[in-house]
Amino acid sequence: MESQSIQRYRFKRLLKTLNEKQGRGTELISLYIPPGRNIFEVGNYLRQEQDQAGNIKDKLTRKNVQTSLEKLVQHLKLYRKTPQKGLVLFCGAIPRGPVRGTEKIEIYVLEPPDPVNSFMYVCDQTFYLEPLEEMARERDIYALLVLDRGGGAAALLKGANYSIVAKVSSDVPPKVSAGGWSQRRYERIREEKVREFFRKLGDRANSSFLPHYDELKGVVIGGPGDARDLFASGDYLDYRLKQKVMAILPTSYNGEQGIRELMGRAESVLKDVTFLQEKRAVDEALAILAKDPGLLAYGLKDVVEALKGGAAEKVIMLGDLDVVQITIACRRCGFTMDEVVKSEAAGSLDLGSCPECGSTSFDVEEKDAMDHIASLAESISATVMIISSETEWGEQLRALGGIVAILRYRASG
Repeated sequence: MESQSIQRYRFKRLLKTLNEKQGRGTELISLYIPPGRNIFEVGNYLRQEQDQAGNIKDKLTRKNVQTSLEKLVQHLKLYRKTPQKGLVLFCGAIPRGPVRGTEKIEIYVLEPPDPVNSFMYVCDQTFYLEPLEEMARERDIYALLVLDRGGGAAALLKGANYSIVAKVSSDVPPKVSAGGWSQRRYERIREEKVREFFRKLGDRANSSFLPHYDELKGVVIGGPGDARDLFASGDYLDYRLKQKVMAILPTSYNGEQGIRELMGRAESVLKDVTFLQEKRAVDEALAILAKDPGLLAYGLKDVVEALKGGAAEKVIMLGDLDVVQITIACRRCGFTMDEVVKSEAAGSLDLGSCPECGSTSFDVEEKDAMDHIASLAESISATVMIISSETEWGEQLRALGGIVAILRYRASG
């Protein structure tokens, strides 16, 4: 799961980067190559497009498009055959300023997480990302429903996030203790009100869940008392949803609090859901902090030191952790060093003097630090999990600096 976490982060980060790219005119090329497609034939296709681009009237646009196509052709020569899931390439002239002629040719290449369905060549002002955005979308969805006779709530769980999609109130009157004919009549009225509420809740659940039916992995029903079992055994849910019921579980609460409780109680059936995997990771770190804080490093500086020292076993960090890797290279002797700092501190970093030659003249390069942290972890066989920040445990992790490391041995040792 940890390696998948990094892969997912890198994939979404690349999509964000590509989304921000914009060319002048139709100078950005998107190329999707499905598995099994002959790489040599694709190269020939691009050569033909290169010849066709010679008809572009604007001299600079013609030059940019032909140069981009040449870069793509040359890159394809690195492959003997198309990778197992296909290949996606983006190349084009990206402006560096408001004046024409400042463009720089950029190329991005990735092997997608899912197979490419068909060959596509698109030349436009932006990169064509719709197939990749579809791959990045959370597909496994779980439907959650909690109820008692006082009301009910429905939610959809996608990846690391859930959303309440329906809340239904009830006008079922409370039970009475008086006896006789009046009580029997009252109970019949009350039971009819219960059935009306169940029908209303079922209708709302059906309309909320069925549009996601093809992606729906399962339905979990919960709630206090016996209402959950009466509802589940009746004909209130659409038969297709009833076939996907995975568990019927007791909870102490209704409403959104009940939904959250239900997710916790359903760990055995939702064990592969990102939501619970992330929760378990943060819960593990917090338990260690409470019982044996010497086995936990938290905050950017301490975690990086634990990684460099080989002490870290697992790193847990927020996906929106705003940190950068600063690579400092001495212009005189070439000595280099890396620092990982918060983005706001990058501009005020005190470079000092080179420890090798004493020079104060440096070249400084700034990069996203996530890859650097992942590489440090990989070098010592530590795992990495990236956590969504929109959850309760994401906020708990943020309170610890947004990043923690579970250690192999106590920091003091």
